Amino acid sequence: MFGVIILSLMGMIYGFLSAGNFFKKLFRSDLFERFLNRVDRFDLVIGSFGIFIGLWNLFSPNFGFKTGITGADLTILGATIPSLLIIMSGISISLHYILQVLNIEKERKDQILRVRSQYGDLIGILTFIFSLLHVVTYQTILL
Repeated sequence: MFGVIILSLMGMIYGFLSAGNFFKKLFRSDLFERFLNRVDRFDLVIGSFGIFIGLWNLFSPNFGFKTGITGADLTILGATIPSLLIIMSGISISLHYILQVLNIEKERKDQILRVRSQYGDLIGILTFIFSLLHVVTYQTILL
């Protein structure tokens, strides 16, 4: 249960940060916009940590709790979607830094950034929703 709560809270935070533009339009608050602008300075660290959390949860055992169901003791059965969405949100958050490292053409980088601007909010909202569902229904879905 502890691991489910931690993953879900991190997923909701990453969903919130990934869908920052959507929430800026929704709240229209200067305080909120300043908060997101300050967080933008740490995009690489935050995004890398999100990728790590998603990968860790995707392949980690079920924190020592035995369910008694064959195959269900691995978190991969119950946390595949939230973990993959957290990974995608982490990539979405740190995409500007990732593209600086990759040796691809500028036109291709611009195209990737356009796709990110179109679908980044959707990825964030889905991450938030599935993380919330993960904590609410952790014992009823796929276990």
